[in-house]
Parts: sequence; structure tokens; C-alpha cells
Amino acid sequence: MEPLGPNGDFGISGLGMKIRGPYGPTDWTGTLEFITTRLERMGSQEAAALSVDAQRLISSTLSNSELEFLWLSTTGRHFNPEGRGGDIREFLADIARVCSGFLCPGDAEAFEAQASQFDSQEIRRQILEELDTVQGSLLERCDASIKESIVSLLERAVGELGADLGMRLFLRALKTSFAPIGLTRLARLETLGERLGYSDLAVADGTLNTRFDLTD
Repeated sequence: MEPLGPNGDFGISGLGMKIRGPYGPTDWTGTLEFITTRLERMGSQEAAALSVDAQRLISSTLSNSELEFLWLSTTGRHFNPEGRGGDIREFLADIARVCSGFLCPGDAEAFEAQASQFDSQEIRRQILEELDTVQGSLLERCDASIKESIVSLLERAVGELGADLGMRLFLRALKTSFAPIGLTRLARLETLGERLGYSDLAVADGTLNTRFDLTD
């Protein structure tokens, strides 16, 4: 079985990594065009991951404002699409629509089955333990507007959206905020990634802020 994310982060979290920064698209239409170009290169597996992630977020119990907080923690940008009105669920629905043009029959179901195969209450508990013990570092570095909510939102993501998407959103929040972690924690996160069926690059993609002088 091919590992999830053979080329690194994937799905909505991988998209967040690609569009953040000064040269990423900031408007609604530009983001959808960027996704189209990305999927032309990455193919159906990435389309399946992104489509399933978007649908899970749309159907979640999270409010639109909470989804916007997750978007900020994933991309480093506030959700404020230029040039078009609409809320974040409409935006996610448009992302899923773009993905549908790159899917073969059964692709999304196959991705969902593979991601769910490794899910369990035990691995969710371990992800939540990592989140609990690193939250001081995360809150010190994250955007001020989400300090009061990001930890509880990530906890809810793990519980409601599953270990796979919850883990990737957690990792992306660490990477986007550049929260420092020690090498011992990095090893634990890599082990969790292996248990979730990720490739090596899905966790340790070079954007985690690892410090040799930390022992957490």
C-alpha cells in the first residue's frame, strides 16, 4: 500500500503549506486556479485527499468562524477572499468541486478507507497528549486572534474529524506558527505519522521548528 503523502503534506493541510507566504494566492478565484494547476501535476490521489478533507470540514459541527480559525492556523492567513463574497463553507465546496474533475470513480472512497484504516481511540489519545504537552509552545507563537481557541479546536478536530485529518491540522498549526519542539517530540510525532500510514516527508518536511536544546 502506497503511504499517504508520498511527496510530503497533502490534502487541506498540504494546500495550506503551498499557499501561505507572500506569493501564494489571496483571492478566491486565484486559489481555485492554483489548486487546478497543483492537481494537474499531482493527480488523483491528491485530489481525493483534498476532496475528502474539504467534505469533512463542510459537514463538521464546527461553525464558520471556527473553520476560519483553522484556516488561519493552517495557512497563516485570515480567511478574507478578495474579489468575491461567500463564506468558508462555500469556498470549501468550490475546492471539492475543482477536485471532482480530477477524480476517477472510487478514488475518494479509497483514500477515506485507507486513512480510516489506521484510526483508533488509542492513536487519537496519543495525538491529544502531544497537543496538550506542546500547547505552551504553540500558543506562544500562533496568531494572537486564535490563542483562546486553537487548542480546543484542534482537540475537536481530532475527536470529530478523525486521527488523520486531526493530526495533519495539528502538525500544520505547529509548522505555520513555527512553534519550537525538541527532538524527542519530533521522534514521537514521526512514530505517530508512521502509525497513520504517512510517508516520512508528511511529518518531517523541514518546516517543523526543531531545537537541539529542547528535551520535550
